[in-house]
Amino acid sequence: MLGAIVLAVGVTFGVGTLVGPPDDEPSTAPDEPAAAGLDPQPTLVLATFDEEAAGRGASLIAVLGFDRTSGQGTVMFVPSTTVADIPGHGLLQIGRAYGFGEGPLLDASLDNLLGVDLDDVVGISRQGWASLFTRVGGLTIEVSERLDERLPDGSSRARFREGEQFLDGPRVAEFLTFQEAGESELEAMPRAQRVILALLDRVAEDPSVLDALFEDGAPMLDTAADPEHVRELLVRLAEAATRDELVVRTLPVSPIGSGTENSFRLDEARASELVEDRFGASRPVTTAGAGRDLQILNGNGVPGIGQRVAERLVPAGYKVVLTRNADRFDHEETRIIVYDDAPEQLAAAEEIRELLGVGRVELSRTPQSVADITVVIGLDFLERGESG
Repeated sequence: MLGAIVLAVGVTFGVGTLVGPPDDEPSTAPDEPAAAGLDPQPTLVLATFDEEAAGRGASLIAVLGFDRTSGQGTVMFVPSTTVADIPGHGLLQIGRAYGFGEGPLLDASLDNLLGVDLDDVVGISRQGWASLFTRVGGLTIEVSERLDERLPDGSSRARFREGEQFLDGPRVAEFLTFQEAGESELEAMPRAQRVILALLDRVAEDPSVLDALFEDGAPMLDTAADPEHVRELLVRLAEAATRDELVVRTLPVSPIGSGTENSFRLDEARASELVEDRFGASRPVTTAGAGRDLQILNGNGVPGIGQRVAERLVPAGYKVVLTRNADRFDHEETRIIVYDDAPEQLAAAEEIRELLGVGRVELSRTPQSVADITVVIGLDFLERGESG
């Protein structure tokens, strides 16, 4: 079984699981070049939320990708408590993005954090997972250790006992989302890895199980994605796993503060290396904005305007490092402010103006350490930019 080859998660934050051959061994999958008109790397984000407290956001985030050329698949878990800039809302735990703006805002936030252009986000509630796992007939899961739940009187009882066992749909969903008292998100994440691998194992054994899942459009999946896109990606990843070409990783992060794991920050060097290795085909095409940090200021007072701007600029390679309100909300014209007159800076500013469809480029001689370029969004973006 594929799930049986999951290795233990390392003690270093962000070290995940490797399922597949060493990096220096070539893939045996046939090439499937993008020249055929296909997306070279279809991707998908799975975001788990609590239907009874949807406003809290996503509690479990996984990025799935399949490289058509190499035949390699990737499942990368992103700790939902990783602090990132959520366009229009500022620096917060990235899981909160789903609570503020569901799939589109989480997509924009992840694209910005990782420097990639992901295809779609699929939101799925805990009850939705139960329905999904029921439709595929339940799963056989390896429970590595006993898991206890805390009772109201302070005592505890076993919810899951150690050993390989078959779980029906609701029990798989409970195992996927279960956290013991005092257990951190990273400590619980290996269980989610086992569940995803067991699901792919089931699909590899019998791809027809997806018929029951998608026969009515899979209503438990909250997404604008084409169900066939979701189905194809699951099949591709299952096939990659049978060839030992599926890698499971956790996004490298480090705890914020001393002695606490309530929030994490991105380990930028290791994360960039991982993303380049596994999601390089989803990097934006190099443009004038590649690698440039942006500060987006809301100068028109419209809630969520930062998200709408980020959705235009992040796919072009820009990274939003800060979003907040401007000094006032009556800026008539969008301002694109650079802090030196180097040709490459001016070219990036002009590209931003073209992408937004409005604005004027300004040169400021005041030193700026937060970002390379500041964009103050004016009322003209509402009048002309969004229709462009």
